[in-house]
Amino acid sequence: MNDEPPIPIPVVKLITRDFMRDPYPALAALRATRAAAPVENNGFRMWVVTRYDDARMVLTDPTLQRDLVKNRHEVVKQNLVRPDRRPKLPRELRRSMLDQDGADHRRLRTLVSKFFSPGRLAALRPKIERVADDLLDRIPTSRPVDLVQEYARPLPTVCLADLLGVPTEARDRFPAWETAILTAPTIEEVEDAGRQLYAFAYRVIELKRAEPRDDLFTELVRAGQDGKLHEAELVSMITLLLIAGLEPTTAIGSGVLTLLRHPGQLAALRADLTRLPDCVDEVLRYETPFRMLTPRFVDHPIQVGDVTIPAGELILVSTGAANRDPNRFEDPDTFDIARCPKGHLGFSHGSHRCLGAELGRLETVIALHKLLARFPDIRLAGVPEDVQWRPGMFMRRLDSLPVILR
Repeated sequence: MNDEPPIPIPVVKLITRDFMRDPYPALAALRATRAAAPVENNGFRMWVVTRYDDARMVLTDPTLQRDLVKNRHEVVKQNLVRPDRRPKLPRELRRSMLDQDGADHRRLRTLVSKFFSPGRLAALRPKIERVADDLLDRIPTSRPVDLVQEYARPLPTVCLADLLGVPTEARDRFPAWETAILTAPTIEEVEDAGRQLYAFAYRVIELKRAEPRDDLFTELVRAGQDGKLHEAELVSMITLLLIAGLEPTTAIGSGVLTLLRHPGQLAALRADLTRLPDCVDEVLRYETPFRMLTPRFVDHPIQVGDVTIPAGELILVSTGAANRDPNRFEDPDTFDIARCPKGHLGFSHGSHRCLGAELGRLETVIALHKLLARFPDIRLAGVPEDVQWRPGMFMRRLDSLPVILR
């Protein structure tokens, strides 16, 4: 597709131990050097966009394509630099609204959008509050506990499972597959989790056909029976919702950690819990759930700031870098719950902005409110440097968060 000479900018080695622990210095260095730089990820060369204005431009450019299955031959031919590093996931996992463009993207998004309406969210609030209370009732206070495993992860899991219609017996399994697909350290683990989630989606489809309920999965199965989406799209939409719906896990855990690392801000929040919505938006800016958004494909040369990205390349938008761009946010490396960071990219931007953004924000606000109101004294069980983050290019997710609750 591209007869231009080799890329003149050297490929940056971005994934390091330090990047996993704290990606922001490396992202800041890229942002200060040039508007876009090529990196290697999962065996492919991809261009990382780090500046806020450039990120918004890329995210709203209708000529950039999300459908990498349709473009797979061009992508592999031009961008594959390490074949041994490429995970092989079932192609049917890449046919959801996240991976499609134009009319197909709008068609699929419309099928699920009503389940995230303001009315539906208002009806979900009592359920989220009950789940939070039940989880906090069971958390021990006599010893250190992992707040991710005991609270931040199960809360959105239970709420999501009810909304989607996940069978009760499977609710402990699908979060582990989701985590492995996004952050497993080995290709084998990613591939195994993909196969299991793919098989699980088919079991869910069979169940909903036999026993329909008032849930989102039943709605999608009916849409498939009515010819509104193909079988591969149905499977892929189910897996996407299982994966994307757990994003609040990230904001809840990183929100608690960020507040504990900034005791002055925590004290100000405790003094007035009505500031929680602004606090959550600042958490989403300061510790953005995604270091990078999943790649886009460009079939023509595109100008990003001072860099021309050739045709046939893959582009990553680093929302983590854009949300700390000093040209958009004053003193961006400072966490400030009074900031009101309007326009942050924590839930992406443009036509592919996270459909469940308001649900994720609601779950995070409720989770933090219940936790802070119940426990006036929360402390890290150890030093901040001991906190471990999951590996991977895309997600910024805590592996665990040992705390002491009093």
